[in-house]
Amino acid sequence: MHARGATKTVRPHRLTTDVRPTDVSVHVEVDPQKRDTYEGEVTIELALDTAQTTLELHADDLTVSGARVTVDGRTLPGKISEHPEFETLRIRLPERIPAGRATLVLEFAGALRQDLRGFYASTAGKRKYGFTQLEATDARRFFPCFDEPTLKARFTMSVTTSQKNTVLSNAPVARTKKLSRGRKLVTFRPTPPLSTYLVALAVGELEASKAVKLGDTPIRIWHVPGKRALTGFALECAKETLQRLEAYFDLPYPYEKLDLVAVPDFEAGAMENAGAVFFRETLLLVDKKTVTLAEKKRVAEVVCHELAHMWYGDLVTMAWWDDLWLNEAFATWMAFAIVDDWKPEWKMWLDFQHYRGAALSLDALDNTHPIYVEVKTPDEATENFDLITYEKGASVVRMVENWLGATAFRRGVRRYVRDHAEGNTVAADLWNALSKASKQEVEPVVRAWIEQPGFPVLSLRHARERGKSVLHASQERFVAGPSGRGRDRSRWPIPWVGRIGGARKGKTKLERQVLTGARSRIALGKNAPRFVHGNAEASGFYRTDHDAAMLRDLAAGLDSLSDVERLCLVSDQWALARAGRAPIETFLELSSVLGGQTEPDLLVALRGALSFAGSQLAANASEQTQNAWRSYLIDLFGEHLLELGWRPSRGEDERTHVRRAVAISLLGDVARWEAVTEVVGEKCDAYLDDRSSLEPNLADPVVALAARQGDADLYDRFEKAHRGATTPQERRRFLLGLADFQDRKLLDRTRKACLADVAVQDMPFLLTRMLGNPAAREDTWTFVQKRWGKLSRRFPPALVTRVIEALPELQTVKHRREVSVFFRKNPVPTGKRTLQQTLERFDLNTEFRKRALPGFSRWLANRDG
Repeated sequence: MHARGATKTVRPHRLTTDVRPTDVSVHVEVDPQKRDTYEGEVTIELALDTAQTTLELHADDLTVSGARVTVDGRTLPGKISEHPEFETLRIRLPERIPAGRATLVLEFAGALRQDLRGFYASTAGKRKYGFTQLEATDARRFFPCFDEPTLKARFTMSVTTSQKNTVLSNAPVARTKKLSRGRKLVTFRPTPPLSTYLVALAVGELEASKAVKLGDTPIRIWHVPGKRALTGFALECAKETLQRLEAYFDLPYPYEKLDLVAVPDFEAGAMENAGAVFFRETLLLVDKKTVTLAEKKRVAEVVCHELAHMWYGDLVTMAWWDDLWLNEAFATWMAFAIVDDWKPEWKMWLDFQHYRGAALSLDALDNTHPIYVEVKTPDEATENFDLITYEKGASVVRMVENWLGATAFRRGVRRYVRDHAEGNTVAADLWNALSKASKQEVEPVVRAWIEQPGFPVLSLRHARERGKSVLHASQERFVAGPSGRGRDRSRWPIPWVGRIGGARKGKTKLERQVLTGARSRIALGKNAPRFVHGNAEASGFYRTDHDAAMLRDLAAGLDSLSDVERLCLVSDQWALARAGRAPIETFLELSSVLGGQTEPDLLVALRGALSFAGSQLAANASEQTQNAWRSYLIDLFGEHLLELGWRPSRGEDERTHVRRAVAISLLGDVARWEAVTEVVGEKCDAYLDDRSSLEPNLADPVVALAARQGDADLYDRFEKAHRGATTPQERRRFLLGLADFQDRKLLDRTRKACLADVAVQDMPFLLTRMLGNPAAREDTWTFVQKRWGKLSRRFPPALVTRVIEALPELQTVKHRREVSVFFRKNPVPTGKRTLQQTLERFDLNTEFRKRALPGFSRWLANRDG
């Protein structure tokens, strides 16, 4: 057995389209509690467009035997040859078989994997399980199959296992037959046509919630025993979002049942297996009494994302992995739209801005990629599950919807899904449907956003010309540092929407125009606007560079902007300062104006930027500057805590709970204010004794801040709390807290736990957390290098990149060189692009420190002066 993330290289290869599966029956005999291997038989009904002497299909890390093909009532033996460079088998037949129908039968055996892909082993206490995770190209590690998205087939699964085990798959159970020796045979009904990556199997002792119904569809939450009390919220989410999705698509849910399965150890956040969606426990099981607002929103968003896939991805599937965004961008956008419709008080589009900002940051690098990118190998397919495919893709979808209008856009989406149900598509199919519905040419506007890497910065300048107001706009590709400016001549058709402040305070209007050239002129009428916000509702995927006068007007008109627009203003101004397009002082001035705002998501955005400024600038400045920095932050944000205190008042809403938590995190973590740091130890002790002693949204910052000054006794209490946690969120909270201590011996215990004791799904995040801890990062990097052989065998291919992404925290040129040399000697096939992005960020951060530190220090000195 190998880990693809370690050494194996797979060459580009595609199967012929002349041989297609239509119906696949898979039987597996497995009992994870007794043994870590399984065996089975697959029967594949084939449609042959041309005569064949050889059949080729995928299989990897399996023992395959007994090949035979039945044609016209005759059964022919097949000779199997393995081609690991392509992850395929070729079956040589003794004679040419004609075009038409044929049946292929293969026997196979494999081991339950340890890397959270294919058919893998998982544990919960003393119970053992088998779960599948087959996206992108891991069905071939479960059973021999035609493992490409266009080769859809109907699947009939059957499993022989212990009578104690629950068995779940995509379709409902057709029948269960008792066998000898305490075993049973569970046979499922056939599925509709599915791509192989959507096939699901779960085997082990599981329990179900009560079923709720939406129409004829039963919805259940499945979980390991003892967690039924944590299923209520996810059930509510599933029903509420599913009915809204049915209404949006104007099509009923396309499968016979809906199982949502909480998996103890899972690589992804969740997986949209048709009819049997798998989740990390943290994203499905919550206690309504202790769950934070952020955790509730995340559960709802992920549940809705996966259910949107039932139409967008499962019913209609991209033809190949280069159009992965057709699945993921739409599911991401739709999750925010649907949950916002269900829970408008949650302000989901504010949450979306944080994800959009992360995508903009990544897409500003030289080592980004287009949304549409050619995929030749399995590693390249895995590599594209990133912020560009999901969040940039979703941002472009939102931009197009805003341009076409919600009604026309929905008509186009409905046409697209109806026309291609149970089939496969490419981007042109979507553009055609949207064009017909909106009566506008969509592809010429959208194509550049999908096929070009990067995005524009739109520079705006207001002028009075011949008694009228005019906005001069220019665009160029936005790059993350000053050295790259002007090299790329790419241009984008920008569906621009601006918010124009009217003469009367509070009155605004929207202006719309498609900006196609490097320079554009936007007429605003006779009256001079009070302000212009160049990206209304942050619906466009670009940065806006308002000139100094416009920025002053925006600061004066903040009350007329929406929360999303204020957040966008913060994000853009910080990005401009990072990239050298604006002095760092402009962002500090803006933060001074916005620090008193009460919207918690705005404070979260400020915290992210100010935390980075603290680690990159203040941490490398003089003691005088560091003291001035702390004083500035305390003056700016201390009033939030003084106003709110530590305990919520009667009737206080959830967003105020979050504002308090953000303020405590910012004041304790970034400002190191003694008013916070001197009391968190006591509050953490109380929380360890009684979870109700803290308002739930305070748990994360209190645990993290207490760990920073904790001793061995507190570390032991965290370990005990982690092991005995009653919710997945609590378990994760105390686990990550083990990375926040300052004592090297305690941190060494945390690092050693990553070699075996910590669950595979959590290990990369624990290492990443330690790389973010100044007291731990140097030793953690040394540990990663020394123990790479063992760590790399545990890393799932899609999660190893999380550790690589965190390495710029090391900061120095010496460390950059070490990272480059180490991964050149120890290549990670799924992390090639991530490594290049990491090295680029080392360089960008070094340049930023040199450029911005003098202005940062002067601004703080002048403020104190």
